[in-house]
Amino acid sequence: MILFVFIIIRTYFSVKKVFYSNKNIQECIFYTFTNETIHTKGETFEGEFHWNTVYKVKENTDWFLIYQNAQIMNMIPKKFFTKNQILELRNIIKNNKVKSKLRND
Repeated sequence: MILFVFIIIRTYFSVKKVFYSNKNIQECIFYTFTNETIHTKGETFEGEFHWNTVYKVKENTDWFLIYQNAQIMNMIPKKFFTKNQILELRNIIKNNKVKSKLRND
């Protein structure tokens, strides 16, 4: 039990350290999804990557988690999507044959 609590506390502080040491992830980030690419734009950066480079995508109730590799992911809140936009993004993911776990609602 003590080991489990230690792991949770250590993980929390590790994530907190990463967050505060990377100014890019603290910015408001805008995403544009096309059939070929994911475009990201923050206050001080801009980037683009192709769907064929995405490691996997997970969708839960509130988020799309787009993994660039096993450790790095983009967390996109679903609260800014309409129902149709969520369905469209799911279709883009499926059409690009990205390994994914998507919801069916």
